[in-house]
Amino acid sequence: MWNIELPVFKDNNMSANIEYDYSAAEMVLQFYENRNNNLANEIAAHPAYEIVYEHSKRFSSTPLDKDKLIESLEGKSNSFSFSNAEKRPEILMEIISFLKNNESAMQEEFAPLATNYLPVGYSPSITVWFTIGGFNGIALNNQVAMNINYKRFRSNPQEILLYLPHELFHIGFAHYQQIQDIFSVKTQRDFLKLVMSFTMNEGLATLVPYAKRISLGAMDDYDYSILSNNRLLIEKIEQFKTIILSLNQFPDIPVTGVLMNDILSQCSGDRLFYIVGCHMGMQIEQNLGRKKLIELIEQTPEKFFDTFESIENR
Repeated sequence: MWNIELPVFKDNNMSANIEYDYSAAEMVLQFYENRNNNLANEIAAHPAYEIVYEHSKRFSSTPLDKDKLIESLEGKSNSFSFSNAEKRPEILMEIISFLKNNESAMQEEFAPLATNYLPVGYSPSITVWFTIGGFNGIALNNQVAMNINYKRFRSNPQEILLYLPHELFHIGFAHYQQIQDIFSVKTQRDFLKLVMSFTMNEGLATLVPYAKRISLGAMDDYDYSILSNNRLLIEKIEQFKTIILSLNQFPDIPVTGVLMNDILSQCSGDRLFYIVGCHMGMQIEQNLGRKKLIELIEQTPEKFFDTFESIENR
């Protein structure tokens, strides 16, 4: 099993420029404690949730907004995935305490993992918001929002530390690549480009903490369990190849909503973006070196795919 962990590039300074903010999660817990409607409006206007709204507008077929957040707080909607947060305040408070107590580890041990796979000199200013509700983890506009009420995070808060570099890598990737939103796609050629971009982005983000997970014995996450099982990995690769082949057959015809939903449900729901993309990145790194993999981040997803195919065809 591949288990090499290289040192962080010293010219990158991501960890020094990250601010961790717990106020969104703390405000939600405060709301459940006293049911203050004014506080609900403040929560809905919080910059952490503004990022959630904007991200969902670009990448979700069911966008979230302030009204849906307030409805979810009041128990009138499940759209924000608060998932009984009001019934587990002690658990969520313990997670916040865990994160605050481990902030130095986030800064010095976990966040810098992302810079191992980003060009030298990359040094952004990033805010990491810890929320309750929304998506498990998103990254946009030099901001990250992570939902501490996500089931996997609740059962093992260390997973938050391991997901953090994944999301931070997305911020770096967007610094070098234009990220398409799904509503800009018109033809199957456009859609193929989006699939290739998402595969590179999500795959390399999955690769970022891979070696760290091995060292911590934290390989039970679904994506990593498949990556560690050759038979199951081959099945995912073949499933993905079928998708790419189908999009290449008629590139100029308009892409239908039905086709998009089917392919995105496979690539996201079946985790093909993450698993196959990570496998591709691993093969490039093992055969051509990490330096080559990092060079590709400043090129195109098509070049990433071509480089992988050149290795496969040897």
